[in-house]
Amino acid sequence: MIAILTDPGVGGTFLNWTIHYLAGHSHYYSADKKDLLPVPESPLTNINAHKFFPNLPIDLTKFRKILKNLIDHKSSHDTIYFHNFAFDSTDDAVKELLPHVSKTILLTASLDQALYQCNFKSRSSETISWNNRDITIDDDYERFDDFVSYFFGDSKQQWDELNLKDVWDIREFLALNCRPFDVVRMINSVDLTQDHYHINTIELWNRFDEGVGDLFQYLEIDIDDKNFEKWHKVYQQWRKLHKDRLFFTCYFDIIIDYVVKGYNLDLKRFNLDICQEAAIQHALIYRHNLNLKTWQLEKFTNTQQLHQLLEPNIHPLSQY
Repeated sequence: MIAILTDPGVGGTFLNWTIHYLAGHSHYYSADKKDLLPVPESPLTNINAHKFFPNLPIDLTKFRKILKNLIDHKSSHDTIYFHNFAFDSTDDAVKELLPHVSKTILLTASLDQALYQCNFKSRSSETISWNNRDITIDDDYERFDDFVSYFFGDSKQQWDELNLKDVWDIREFLALNCRPFDVVRMINSVDLTQDHYHINTIELWNRFDEGVGDLFQYLEIDIDDKNFEKWHKVYQQWRKLHKDRLFFTCYFDIIIDYVVKGYNLDLKRFNLDICQEAAIQHALIYRHNLNLKTWQLEKFTNTQQLHQLLEPNIHPLSQY
């Protein structure tokens, strides 16, 4: 059994599909259905690779059920993939899993890649509500409201009572309350002294066509040559799904520096959403003790525009 352990929302499903497809598997075992399912020619949707349905537990209960079925199936071709659980202990799942696997793949981002996760749009078509685990949400606006009400309910109520509901108010609320650099990482749940193959997310998103052979050498699986060319075309399409997030991550420190120093950089090229704008304002507040005069500022368009709006931060940061 092959284990794929990843940070949330970084491409584990595509990686899982890749293993089966390049190994030449026509079918794979679904522990949930206890049946063989076809490996699709392409797993891509318009936002992710979720036309492939991996053995993906989302909590300890489902993990233990899937693991038992995989152990009973007794196939070296089987795979299990999961990222950090939202409500249960990921550490416990990893400890229970590793004695039963022959190969372990760890896919994780470096700390300097944290802002990849800073985006209004989710990379998943459905997510479980933070406020009610029996509900799944498929709308980004509802998902956003659910997140804010769960983590910042008291603060949000105070802002609502002050009728702070314009876009510049919501942006400042996020800038003060959210922590865009504090991200969940699978590497904290894995004993790195145990044998594993570590892939940095940048390699997966940018040059996996060059590194996939090294992964298969570790897995001791031959790549099916007739599938590789088709896989490569799918990979080039999949890479594009990450382009805007990576673009923002790469330029973030430059943006902050240009705002503080008054240099000119066009921000329209980044197509910033409200979460990314809030991250910029957050960095100005918490790194430089500066804030923006943002009343009626609906969109960040230029670093000089923001520089002209700088003012000393007046918020007592210790309370946030």
